[in-house]
Amino acid sequence: MSSIYETTIIVKPDLANDQLKSLNTSIDHFFSDNNVTIAYKEDWGIKNLKTSINNYSKGSFKFMRFNSKTDFPKKLDVFLKFNTDCLRFLITKSNNGLDEVTPQMNKDS
Repeated sequence: MSSIYETTIIVKPDLANDQLKSLNTSIDHFFSDNNVTIAYKEDWGIKNLKTSINNYSKGSFKFMRFNSKTDFPKKLDVFLKFNTDCLRFLITKSNNGLDEVTPQMNKDS
């Protein structure tokens, strides 16, 4: 049984371009290694945080939506917990369609 999930990841805002590409590549490889495809991605940019996380007052927000079996979000949770470039993340089950635009993108436009 598969469901639609979405995750929002807050990464360190001071990552160099090559570090950010490396992080994106490692996430993409993790998804492909588990036979899960990312159906939709958004980059929300660098935003102020309400409270600081690990002495960071800003974070770079990444959003993605994917369709996977129910055991994959736990694997993704473990993967992101041990990634030192991720400050925080949230994985939730989605009621939206796979390619539906988020309100955040409409707000920024």
